[in-house]
Amino acid sequence: MELGKYAEQEHVGTTKHFIESGYTEWFIPVNKVEKPLGFPKVEIQGMQFYIAHGQAPNHFLSDAEFKTRDNNIETVEKQIYEMLKGVCK
Repeated sequence: MELGKYAEQEHVGTTKHFIESGYTEWFIPVNKVEKPLGFPKVEIQGMQFYIAHGQAPNHFLSDAEFKTRDNNIETVEKQIYEMLKGVCK
């Protein structure tokens, strides 16, 4: 199975529209979400749906870990030292 533009895992969607869109567009029933989503809406057979489009992932946590790894080591080292000081009193 071909993956969509940004997919990291195989798709589980099987709707005709999802497959024909190249796994990049799908419908979410408005009445199935708890709060409004930032997607446009469309009405199909009297029901409202959000039209969701694939988007590039935001690897903020991985990037943050990588970019601050030197500081992270120092921070953890300080925390362990302070914890040991407190325990060994």
